Amino acid sequence: MISNDELLQSLHDHQVELEMQNDELRSAHAALEESRARYLSLYEFAPVGYLTLTREGLIVEINLTGATLLGMDRNQLITHQFATLVTNKDGDRWYLFFQQLIQNNAEHDIELELLRGNNSPFYAQLHCKLITDNDKFTTIRVTLTDVTHRKRIELVLSIVSSAFESHGPMVICNANLIILQANHAFSVATGYSLDEIIGQNIHLLKSDRQDNAFYVAMWEAINQTGTWQGEIWDKHKNGQINPKLLTISTVKNIDNVVTHYVGSFIDITEKKLAEEKIKHLAFYDSLTQLPNRCLLQERLKYSIEMARRENKPLALLMLDLDRFKAVNDSLGHMAGDELLQQVAARMTSRLRTVDMVSRLGGDEFIVLLDDIAHPDDAARVAEEIISDLSKSFNLSQSDDVRIGASIGISLYPQHGSNPETLLDHADAALYQAKDQGRGCFSYFSETLTRAAQERIALEIRLRRAIEQQELRMFYQPQIDINSGRIIGAEAFVYWQDPMDGLIPPLGFIPIAEESHLIVEIGEWVLRETCKQAKLWLDSGLLSITMGVNVSPHQFRRSDISALVAQVLAETGFPAGQLELEITESGLMEHHDLAMDILNNLRRQGIRLAIDDFGIGYSSLSRLKYFPIDVLKIDKSFIEKIPYNKDDKEIATTIIAMGHNLGFKVLAEGVETSEQLNFLREKGCDAYQGYIKNRPLSAQIFSELLAKEQFHGALSPSSA
Repeated sequence: MISNDELLQSLHDHQVELEMQNDELRSAHAALEESRARYLSLYEFAPVGYLTLTREGLIVEINLTGATLLGMDRNQLITHQFATLVTNKDGDRWYLFFQQLIQNNAEHDIELELLRGNNSPFYAQLHCKLITDNDKFTTIRVTLTDVTHRKRIELVLSIVSSAFESHGPMVICNANLIILQANHAFSVATGYSLDEIIGQNIHLLKSDRQDNAFYVAMWEAINQTGTWQGEIWDKHKNGQINPKLLTISTVKNIDNVVTHYVGSFIDITEKKLAEEKIKHLAFYDSLTQLPNRCLLQERLKYSIEMARRENKPLALLMLDLDRFKAVNDSLGHMAGDELLQQVAARMTSRLRTVDMVSRLGGDEFIVLLDDIAHPDDAARVAEEIISDLSKSFNLSQSDDVRIGASIGISLYPQHGSNPETLLDHADAALYQAKDQGRGCFSYFSETLTRAAQERIALEIRLRRAIEQQELRMFYQPQIDINSGRIIGAEAFVYWQDPMDGLIPPLGFIPIAEESHLIVEIGEWVLRETCKQAKLWLDSGLLSITMGVNVSPHQFRRSDISALVAQVLAETGFPAGQLELEITESGLMEHHDLAMDILNNLRRQGIRLAIDDFGIGYSSLSRLKYFPIDVLKIDKSFIEKIPYNKDDKEIATTIIAMGHNLGFKVLAEGVETSEQLNFLREKGCDAYQGYIKNRPLSAQIFSELLAKEQFHGALSPSSA
């Protein structure tokens, strides 16, 4: 039997053993609690979010990091439908992914754009795994990682990579000049594939065109400044040596030590082409190839400065297409673009080479007219543009597209002295034109608009008058001052207008000059005068000189020498009896051209006279070299003789100077016997004016010639 002592000792030992086991259990429990706390801490504060979803997509568990990433309180997220956190653009992707995950019972990754509680989006990567426990209850464990920063880096890298590839030839080397990367353009330019070039020393491209001193100086500059640019000759794979403009830049680390070199180059043989292309992109509209707003501003500044320096006007026309939007809406933007291109071509063909057409954008254009002779020139151009653009356009989608145009006009210096003001005022005038019903022009000044419209209407009538042969020739006798005999006649063209009757030259010749109709009228006058004079000769009348005015515009814009030769050949009128009258200012404006033309005319035997002498500015040193026969004193110096002392002195000086230079002198506009006596006393050779006769019709002039031929010279009073 076990004694009591033994039993007590056994119980004591067992108690000690139990206490030891309890201590171990407490230690194990404490360790377990500590481990659980660590796990919870790791779980809650892990760098990624942990979520548990039901098969229906409801959140049943989420750690603190996940809740923070989603920007919501954990209590808000529990039983929250995860799909509502996905942005609309990724909603369908998440639905399909989730269905596939459940059906395949597998692990899958997906990147989505999610919404935080404040509706701000962020990119997240989700690792999803389907879990089924012993009770066959299925959940989806999700690891959520914010990859917004990574996506941004990827986007930047993608952009950099795209830029690297879209750049011209470019290569990256390490500090030992070993090629690490090159773009496709570099491969094409050098002839080496990327596999052939990467890992090679950049000296592979070196030619022998530059000596060692060149490379020493180049690397010295690179090491000192971190960059170098210059011309270098590199060798192509095929052995050809090409000149390039090379740029080398260094890349340094935080310790300011060079780690890489970046090189890029362009072929210098194409440099000019590249420069022109860049300039074109900067200053020209890509659709119409017209100058853009930037180039317009520069050109307008220059034009204003030149106009200010030379005291000449310029005009700015702002044009807006009517019904363009209807074409765009009905036929589409491609048709609209095609229409704009055709509009640009029509406008450009209409203008002088010195003028400029610019596209501001949309259907708005600007026309800059330099060196206009008269403000009405701008209106005339505007009318022509409006007329041109009102004609039908043939587009790919339609062969009868009709639009119109409204134009606003501002003038320098009347409406502004800087580009901004002129553009603003042209814009304001454009709105006025639109308010008037479109399809018309308007000046910034209403008075100018009205005056221009009247002059243009007159120009249209004059153009029709030429076509309908409403012009009439009249002739004013030129009288020898001593004998009183008719020695010549000056031809004048009148307009027999059905509305206003007989219009004298001053009523329409200025408009003809501005509209360039003067060339056509001048040719007709020359031909009619020579034909009529030949008829008088053939009828046995006196042989006289026929004076025909040549406008400065006609002098500059037509081959007057060839025209005279042609007319004389056609009519048979003797060259020695034709006298061309050219204004003093017309000769001096284009001295060298005038000298050549006058010499050509003189070689044909034509007589030459300077008309309206005294009112222009002549250089006597040049005047003496012109092959001139006659100086005609302008009537403005005659009309106040003998009462105005200055005019008497001017007339006296012109007569003396003309004779000293070997010219005959004829006075215009003589109306009184006092004027005639003064001119005779001063030695003037001839005269014309109302004291003898006004310009006469061909019939009356021929009768006057016949009367003088048979009865002798008539005195001014009897005539």
